Amino acid sequence: MNKLQYAVFTKPWKTESVDELGEAVRAMGFDAVEFPLRQGYQAQEPKDIAALVKNLGKHGVKVASMAAGIDVAVEQGRGEPVGTTEALYAAMGEAGVPILRICQGFDQDKSFWENIEHLKARYDVAARLGEKYGVCLGVQMHHNMMHGTGLIGSYDSYILLKDYDPRYVAAVWDAGHSGLCFENAAHSLDCLWEHLCMVNFKQAYWQRKNGPEAAAAQWDAYWTTAKHGMCDWDGALAYLRQRGYSGTVCLPAEYSDSAIAHVEQFAREDLIAVKAGLEGENNNG
Repeated sequence: MNKLQYAVFTKPWKTESVDELGEAVRAMGFDAVEFPLRQGYQAQEPKDIAALVKNLGKHGVKVASMAAGIDVAVEQGRGEPVGTTEALYAAMGEAGVPILRICQGFDQDKSFWENIEHLKARYDVAARLGEKYGVCLGVQMHHNMMHGTGLIGSYDSYILLKDYDPRYVAAVWDAGHSGLCFENAAHSLDCLWEHLCMVNFKQAYWQRKNGPEAAAAQWDAYWTTAKHGMCDWDGALAYLRQRGYSGTVCLPAEYSDSAIAHVEQFAREDLIAVKAGLEGENNNG
């Protein structure tokens, strides 16, 4: 694994210039970012990546990972890259960005094993591109019940990823989604340890969207701070500290209270909590 570094997902900071973004990241205490390569952000296409990395580097900020999609056409169990997928891998490899993170849910219209088969056809392509360009596809567990995709937890991720070389296709453990799956944090990390490329620390809990008079209960996730959600951050951080984790720790800066001033405050406070859990004992001698 790489040297321990603390990254923040810069999705909330959409309108700042790259220089302003670099200054804001450093002011919050981070030394790296996960960048959303999407329309409307400071970099939008593979050709923009090199300049982004160079300009953030002037502020002492690395690009630890990028959040972007892969486009793979799957037919008869085989996949082929389409669109800008290979260009994305090439640009990331040339710029030295090591991880391409995607969120992954399951299609509720497919069986469990049909989901596994379909996704592995996509990841087979990612593994080939990763080996060619030196980039790892980081597959993050995810829930998205509003859009017809099911929860994917740590054990699902293990089954999906266990046969891949973790240099090229690996797991991104996410505290928020793990908690929403009612997982034991240390056990879920232990399940994925050999296949881990990055850890995300965010926090959430389920809340009911409608009242008891409704015909059926409806639920949604509320995104909150370190001590107020369903994931046991202390247990997760203790496990990582015990195992000597030294990779990327990313704070997605996802909060249901999304006012930017609050996001920056919450991100600072959550970073302090994460650093205390990973480094506290060492810092105290």
